[in-house]
Parts: sequence; C-alpha cells; structure tokens
Amino acid sequence: MHHHAKSRIYSPIFSIIVLISINLAWGASYAVAKFALDVVPPSTLAFMRFFIGGFFLAIIPNNGHRARLNNKDWKDLFVIGSFGLAISNALLNLGLQMTTSTKTAIAASLEPIFTIFLAALMLKEVLQRKTMLATAISILGASLLLLDSKTVSQLFNELISSGGFLGDILVVLSIFTTALYSILMKPVAQRIGAMRATSLSFFIGAALLSPIAIIELSQLWPISFTRESLLAIMFLGVICNAVCYLIWNIILRHTEAGVMAVTLYAQPAGGVIVGWLWLGESLSTTGLIGACLIFAGIWLLPGESADK
Repeated sequence: MHHHAKSRIYSPIFSIIVLISINLAWGASYAVAKFALDVVPPSTLAFMRFFIGGFFLAIIPNNGHRARLNNKDWKDLFVIGSFGLAISNALLNLGLQMTTSTKTAIAASLEPIFTIFLAALMLKEVLQRKTMLATAISILGASLLLLDSKTVSQLFNELISSGGFLGDILVVLSIFTTALYSILMKPVAQRIGAMRATSLSFFIGAALLSPIAIIELSQLWPISFTRESLLAIMFLGVICNAVCYLIWNIILRHTEAGVMAVTLYAQPAGGVIVGWLWLGESLSTTGLIGACLIFAGIWLLPGESADK
C-alpha cells in the first residue's frame, strides 16, 4: 500500500482548490490575450502559446518516465495535438469571426457537459448524482453571469440576430474538440507521464498551426511587439499553457475527468472578476450572484472521489 502515501497531497479538497486556481488563470487569459492580439493574429498567438508551453515543459528536468514511446503513444498524441489543440483553436477563431462573444461564452459553458458525457462514454466513468447537481448549479450560475445586466429580450435578440449560424456551429465544434483533449489525454498521461504528454501534445499542436500562422504573419510582417504584448504572450505560454495544463494533466491521472470538468465553470467567473478588477468593467448584482453560484456548485464536488 506504499503508493497511497502520495495520494494525501492529492486530497479532493486540495485538488479542487488547485483546479479552481487553474481555471481562474484560464479565465483571466481572455483579458490578457487582448494585449497579445493587438500585435499578433489569433492562430499565430495559439502557435506561440503552444510552442512556448511545450518548450518550457521540455526544458524542465523530468525524472522518471524514460521509456520509449510506442506507436500507439505517438498516434494518441497526434490525435490530441491535432483535435484537442490545433483544430479546436482554428475552429474557434473561424467561429469567433462570425458570431458574438456572448454566444461563444454560452457555447463554452457546454465544455464541462461534453466532457462529462464523453467521460461516461469513452472512459466508462460513472456519473454520480453529486456531479450532476454540481453541474446544474454551476450552469445556473454561468447563465446568470452571461445574462448579467441584459434583459431576456435583449439576449434573445442577440441569439437570433447576430452572427451566422455557421459561426455558432464552428464554436460548438471547437468546444467539443476541446473537451476531447482531457478525455484522450487521461490514458496517455497515465502511460507516459503528464509532463511528456503535455509537452509533446503542445509541439504537435504548434506544428499543425504553423502553416496558418505563416499565412497570417506574411500579411502583417514585420511585427512591432510592445512590452505588454510580449508579457502577455509569455504569461499565456508559460502560465496558462505550460503550468496550468501540466497540473491539470497531473490531477487528471487520478481524478475523474467528469468531476474535474465542473471546475471549468470557474473560468467565466475568472474572466468577469478580472475584467472587473483590471479593466474596470462593471459587475452587476446578477453577475455576482452567478459567480457565487458557480463556486457553490464546484464546492459540492470534493468528497466525490473519497466516498467511492
């Protein structure tokens, strides 16, 4: 029973707090990305994030997991890097150009649902009532956060009038492929270690995005980087990609993907809180209640893995 000593640091409560922190960083990344997108186009930014993230993880000394990767590992990593990272990113950028950010935010709140569904289907995870309840409360919170100060009729008009239907479909597809990342990553991270799996998936994602990045850059060359944009790119690459994905994939090795997925609802809350603290955007009472409900939902999760 020696290997259980390690699991104490992975107590459910501790994991949830770490997962909330990761999602707050990811939520903040949307505001930070604005600085980067001032100077580099979207797919180029994604390429830089994955490349910097992969490079940062590759240079960290990593003991253990020295085994050679077999063909199945490479095949799985290729699918993860292409669908989970490159294709999901390209679809999101295409869709964003055709639809509104409100609709994208609504679609993004489907990611945990897709993840829970795929985990039950592909990883044979058993859906527990607590997870379902936590999801429901968090969805309610996310809806309030999106409604914020809009009236129902305003929201309805935005949903039917703006943004092509195709844009919405592309965004939903992109969210679906993002959900695949965790599901496909879990067995790979368990086999070859989270560090290598994360780093290699990033390099594959970057490689696949490079043709789009080259086309984008050829139209904008030369780029005049500002100090803010460089800091933003480093924050996105090192913190949001390397550090956050790595810790996510470490926790993913011994936690149900479906349970982890609910913590993704901290992202919209993070985005709103950062917008409020940093960009001086106003936060309405509705939005605040929404954010509180999201955290209440996530808070129901710990103990899920303990009482199995």
